[in-house]
Amino acid sequence: MKSKNNFLNIKKNKVGYIYAFFCIFAWSFIPVISRFGQITLDFYQLLFWSNIISLFCLGLILYLSRGLKFDASLKKNHYLYNLFLGSLGCALYYLFLYYGYYEGNSIEVLILQYSWPLQMILLGSIFMKEKLDPFKIIAVFFGFTGILIIITTGDINQIRFTGINVSLSVLLGAFCFALFSILSKKSEVEIFQFSFLIFFGGTITSTLALGFFSTFQLPSKKELLPIIINGIFINGVSYIFWLKALKSISVTNSAILVFFTPVLSLIWIILFFKEQFFISYIFGGSIVLISSLYCLKEKNS
Repeated sequence: MKSKNNFLNIKKNKVGYIYAFFCIFAWSFIPVISRFGQITLDFYQLLFWSNIISLFCLGLILYLSRGLKFDASLKKNHYLYNLFLGSLGCALYYLFLYYGYYEGNSIEVLILQYSWPLQMILLGSIFMKEKLDPFKIIAVFFGFTGILIIITTGDINQIRFTGINVSLSVLLGAFCFALFSILSKKSEVEIFQFSFLIFFGGTITSTLALGFFSTFQLPSKKELLPIIINGIFINGVSYIFWLKALKSISVTNSAILVFFTPVLSLIWIILFFKEQFFISYIFGGSIVLISSLYCLKEKNS
């Protein structure tokens, strides 16, 4: 019986890693889509349209799976709580992040942005009572160091902090997504219902942000395809896989896998925009890979 349970756990973990890698692959296209999707739109408008499309996509998935019927056991506080989580992970995270990119140094913002996996590990020890393995924590910080090397192309002098407001905003945005991930892992709501509700919450928040800080504008023809791809795959469907991954593997392993995202992003940026390749990318990517393999070879907690 014990060996059967171990087999099921191993199978569950492997499926969890597949979910996580699909999500990371989708997220790695964010820099590319952001460039193609903001020709005439500002980031408020981009987020609004992206969430609208994600909501429609996940509503369609929910309809095909159960006919838009929600569990009778869900009460008003469940709906409000899920809408709150959607505001955290589908709107506020991006609003704080986009503000940082608009006001600050992009390298500074990118580094602070990837503090959310580290914050997620700390929050996991608090909310999920996951044991903090000191060797895994060291490996995670080595992975973060690899990210620093990639982002700065090995030149630490490129980091220029532009002000406390920008830094705190990006850190707060990172905290929003870390908290969203942890609280979503604890959610017992059926995953398609949950995904629809969080994007409903994200759509409400992004609509309010659009009304207060920007104006309504339709995407141009050139922006339409990137926004549709972003809404369906990079945001919508990828969140389902992220939620499934969180429920299958530990917080620490989920976090270390996220560090592959900027490594893949660099590949797409070089391919799509012909940007310069630096040898430090290989060095930093190798550190991320080694750190990840160390964490993943351990038995999942």
